Amino acid sequence: MKPGFLVFFLLILFQYSLGQNFERVIAEIGNYKITEKDFRLRYEFSPFVSDSSKFNQEIIRTDFLLSMIAEYLWYLDALEKGLMNSEDFKFYFKPLEDIFLRDYLFKEEVESKIQISSSDLANAIEKSQFKLKSKIINSEDSTKIFQVYELLKNNYSIDSIFKIPEFAFLSSGNFEITLGSLKDEEVEDYLFTLNPDEFTHPIRSEIGWVIFYIKEKSFTPVDISNQKFTDNIKNIIKSRRKMKFAEDYLQKLLSNQIYNIDDTVFNQVFELIYKTILQRTENNPDSIRASYVLNDYDYRKIKNELGDSLLQKALFKIKNQNVTVWDFLANLAFEEHRFQSKDKQRIYSQLLKIIKNFVVQQNLVYEAKGKNINENKQLKEELDKWRIHYLATQLRLTYLDSVRVNEEEILDYYINEMKKDKNNLLIRLQILNLETPEAVENVFNRISNGEKFEDILKSYGKTDTLVNDNGETDLLPHFYFGELGLIASKLSLNEIYGPINRNRKYTLIKVLEKKELSDTIDVDFEYAKNYIQNYLFQKKFNEKILRHTIKLADKYGVKIYNDVLKNTRTTSIPMFVHRFMGFGGKIAAVPLLDNWFRFVNLNEFKTKILP
Repeated sequence: MKPGFLVFFLLILFQYSLGQNFERVIAEIGNYKITEKDFRLRYEFSPFVSDSSKFNQEIIRTDFLLSMIAEYLWYLDALEKGLMNSEDFKFYFKPLEDIFLRDYLFKEEVESKIQISSSDLANAIEKSQFKLKSKIINSEDSTKIFQVYELLKNNYSIDSIFKIPEFAFLSSGNFEITLGSLKDEEVEDYLFTLNPDEFTHPIRSEIGWVIFYIKEKSFTPVDISNQKFTDNIKNIIKSRRKMKFAEDYLQKLLSNQIYNIDDTVFNQVFELIYKTILQRTENNPDSIRASYVLNDYDYRKIKNELGDSLLQKALFKIKNQNVTVWDFLANLAFEEHRFQSKDKQRIYSQLLKIIKNFVVQQNLVYEAKGKNINENKQLKEELDKWRIHYLATQLRLTYLDSVRVNEEEILDYYINEMKKDKNNLLIRLQILNLETPEAVENVFNRISNGEKFEDILKSYGKTDTLVNDNGETDLLPHFYFGELGLIASKLSLNEIYGPINRNRKYTLIKVLEKKELSDTIDVDFEYAKNYIQNYLFQKKFNEKILRHTIKLADKYGVKIYNDVLKNTRTTSIPMFVHRFMGFGGKIAAVPLLDNWFRFVNLNEFKTKILP
């Protein structure tokens, strides 16, 4: 079954281009403008569910625009309140600036220098028509591989070679070779010159010394007049050459450089991270193989324990500039590293690998700054979009502490309001938690290929404490499920929604059953009390956000150009797009827009600002 709310993961290597220049203004907020191009990028690359309608595209687009406007309003308020100078903002935004600097350096020093000649294209098209089935013999021992090579030249069969005791334990396997399946383009060219029963000389590779023995070679003609096919061939060539050029560039940049990491400082950081992981898991009976991601609270605690003096100490230097403990922790939080073990030595080894990679990353950042890439106009424009999102979200989170729900309110809701609450439902869900965006992409691919969601759930097993062994919950009041219940109450039966970023995982849900909460349903107060408190807190918080958003609209002024919005062409399929960044790393292609009016009636805000 296709998901009711379809979310694609498209992996893109670099920037997305609309192909046309959409600069008409859809809305104005103070002195800021939302152009047609801004709207299209955010709308088409952000999963979004409107409370008003899940099917009427005009209503969804209007509600999406209102959420963009709310984000801008809160950004302006955050600027006025000085949040851009806050420690929290700097801590989470600097690593984002760094990854963009590396990406733009990659464009300038690697991507811009890749050229594809007509002969390159012709050669790739020729190879694309062939498929090779190969036997691979490999070993770290070059002597053994060269001995095998001599035997093959003397007409020994592979089977007979492996019967010789000294070669019986060599690694071997089967491998299918098509255009782009090998990292090394020269090796690929070499292999496609071979015919069945021919073999390569020993080749040095990442897995040791290798001999390819060709078993089959098949031919399928292609239509070279198909532009999509030709473009795909070009992308294969570019992608592989980007990797090669990037490796060469890094080799040149880092060769003969020695970086001394301050062991004393690094060990202090490690001990605190290790202690934090142990504290987080002390009541967790899971095995040592469980995985952990440190959260915002953990990093706050680690920074407080280290203190300002130690946070500003240099871990290492690049071009006589200090790279501090603060820089390292900020990057660690941004990349959300998953620690796969509670074992102290394994955590230490993982942190060593991370800091070695961090040294490379910071070299690239300083190199980019040395080339004044930080002054690039397009880079600044991209960062501005992310700055708006970060600051608006940060300001909204500061309001969490101002909302309180007391015991009297909980009891009053239970006695007098729960059965009358139009939003309150009994729901039954299927829940699947996944570790990575790639895993979510894989699930949606499986659904698109005809697999049922329940069958996919079985292949993953129980991934959430709310579900049984089949991945299903009981039929319960929706507020029992927290945020998932609030979302599910707005969905249709059999609708699949996600991913929801939850507890450092990606959650997909499917609504199996929905019923109104009738008077015959007996809900135990003591059991439901905490759930009711969370539900009322969310309602209060959302109402407070709405009130403040309306105030900000009055303060800064909002104009919407409905004719431009109406004539803006967009697809009807929301997409969740990840962007691979140059020299490694990935981020969402655009800041993912929150529904600023989730679970709150939009009518009041619409009445206030719509003409």
